[in-house]
Amino acid sequence: MSIDQPDRGRSRRRKRRGAGPPADGAQPRTDTRPSFAKREAGPRPPQRRPGGPRPAGQVPRGRGAGGPHQGGSPRSVPKGQLPVDAVYGINAISMALQQDMLKLLYFEAGSTNERVTQLHALAQDKGVQTLPISKAPWVRILPADQHQGLAGIMHSVQTHYLEEIVDSASEDSCILVLDRVQDPQNLGAILRTAAAAGVDGVVLPKAGGAPITPAVHRASAGMSMKVRIVEDENLARALEFLKEHGYWAIGCDSGIDNIEPEDATTFEYPRKRVLVMGNEAEGLRRLVRESCDYIVRIPMIEGVESLNVSVATAVVLYLAKADLARAELEEEPEQ
Repeated sequence: MSIDQPDRGRSRRRKRRGAGPPADGAQPRTDTRPSFAKREAGPRPPQRRPGGPRPAGQVPRGRGAGGPHQGGSPRSVPKGQLPVDAVYGINAISMALQQDMLKLLYFEAGSTNERVTQLHALAQDKGVQTLPISKAPWVRILPADQHQGLAGIMHSVQTHYLEEIVDSASEDSCILVLDRVQDPQNLGAILRTAAAAGVDGVVLPKAGGAPITPAVHRASAGMSMKVRIVEDENLARALEFLKEHGYWAIGCDSGIDNIEPEDATTFEYPRKRVLVMGNEAEGLRRLVRESCDYIVRIPMIEGVESLNVSVATAVVLYLAKADLARAELEEEPEQ
C-alpha cells in the first residue's frame, strides 16, 4: 500500500476535512468491488453470528463470557457458563432498563445498596418480571463484586447496518472499526470510550473477534447497549463503502513494508473519519491496512513498544476530537 504525503499547508486541512471527494478533481470511485449501496432495498433478515442469541437460560458452547484472554483483566467468569443474553452489574442493568432491553431482573432481596433498591423499583414500574437472585443458578458462578446484587436476561439486541449509520450521520462523523479485538475486557472498555466520544457506530468483524457477551456488557458499564454496533460486515468491504460515502479511513498501526506511519499527535483528522484499530497481538490485517487512506502511529519513548488497544483507541479518538476543535477555532472569522 502506498500513502501519498499531502501538503502540510492549510489547503490540506480544507481539502481533507471537507465532505467532497478525496482530492480536487478526483473522480468518484468506480472500482468493481461490491457496494453496500447496491443491495436491494428493504429490511434484511437477521443473521445469527457464532455465539449469537440463544433462548434464555441456555448455556452456550465454545467461547463463553470470558473469551480469549490476551492482555486484559483476569477472566472473572468460567468460560461458557453464562447465558449469552445475560447481563449483570449495577451499571449494565441500569443501562438495560434505560434502553428498555431488560425482560427479566434477578435482584438480591434485602440488599442495603440503595441503587439495587432503586433499580428493582424501576424494573417493576416498567413491567419487567423480577425474581430473587437465588432463582438464577448461573448467578452462583459470578463473584458478588461482579453482579453487585443484580443480574438479568435481555431482549435480543437490535441489529444495526452501515447504511442506516451513514444515512443519519452529520458532516462531523466518526465511525470506529475494530479488526479482531479478542479480549472482552478490551472490547468493553473500547465501547465505553466510543460512547463517551460520541462515535456514530462501531464495526466488528464477521468472525475472529470477541462477540458481545455478558462480560462485554459488564466491562463497558452497559455502553455496549448504547453504541450502535455492526457485527456482520467484511471489514475491507465496509471501509470501501464508507469511503464511497465521503469518509477517510485512518488506520492505527506501527507500520510495515517500509511505510512510515504519520504521527497521530500532529495528524490533521478529517471531519468524516473512520478510525481503524487492530488486534491486540498482530495489529491490522493486510487487506484492512491496504483499505486505509492513511496510517498513523501514537509516538512512544524508546523501550515502550505499544499501548493496550483500549487505551490506544481512547487516545486516537480524542486526538481527532481535539484536532478538529482547534481547526474550528482557527477557521472562525475575526470579529
